[in-house]
Amino acid sequence: MGNIYSIFPLRTSRRDNLKHKPYIQNLSRHPRFNALIKFLGPLKHQTPIWKYLNDAVLYAVVGQMLSGEAAASIIKRLIQKFGSSAEVIKWADKNYRRKGAVEGVSQRKRRALHEWAVYSKNKADISREWKVLPLSDYRREICGIWGFGRWSADMIAIFHLGRMDIWPENDTGIKRSCKAVFGFEDHKKIYRHITGSETIAALYLWELLNKGLLNNFKKIRNG
Repeated sequence: MGNIYSIFPLRTSRRDNLKHKPYIQNLSRHPRFNALIKFLGPLKHQTPIWKYLNDAVLYAVVGQMLSGEAAASIIKRLIQKFGSSAEVIKWADKNYRRKGAVEGVSQRKRRALHEWAVYSKNKADISREWKVLPLSDYRREICGIWGFGRWSADMIAIFHLGRMDIWPENDTGIKRSCKAVFGFEDHKKIYRHITGSETIAALYLWELLNKGLLNNFKKIRNG
């Protein structure tokens, strides 16, 4: 995830986040995840971390197939130039037919932002609806927007909607951390250990990468 927490203004957070407590207790039942929780300590940020849907959408589109650092760099530059995520989306909406990359954003990603602008017009309460939709229905809705896929749906769900049932198994960072924590990448097997606490599990696994502690944890795990 890289510098994801530094891209947009964050919601107020506390290190001892009581909202996470039951999910952490659930994860602690697995000895290796319990070791990870003790190794990293409490999660720093509340979920969701971003107040505005357009912030999450911009990250979900620009961040596809990029490292967290590259996505953060491009998004910060865009917001510095245009003023906000909403204005960046307006810019992309007007420029999606231009060929090639513009301001570091490919034509495909500009078109995806254009499609979002079309989709979201006159849908002021869409976030409220998405929070309570069954997960399969929510993902189907997002993936029905041109240029949006499962990863984009999961990023919006975690970082804006604050859903606790999101397991982004296709994320490359999650795969790397799972191998370090569990010793394998079999997601069906892993899912049995994190079910009921999917989002918090993902946040802990990403935090291992964010802090550059993957190799340190491996050494501890291997004793």
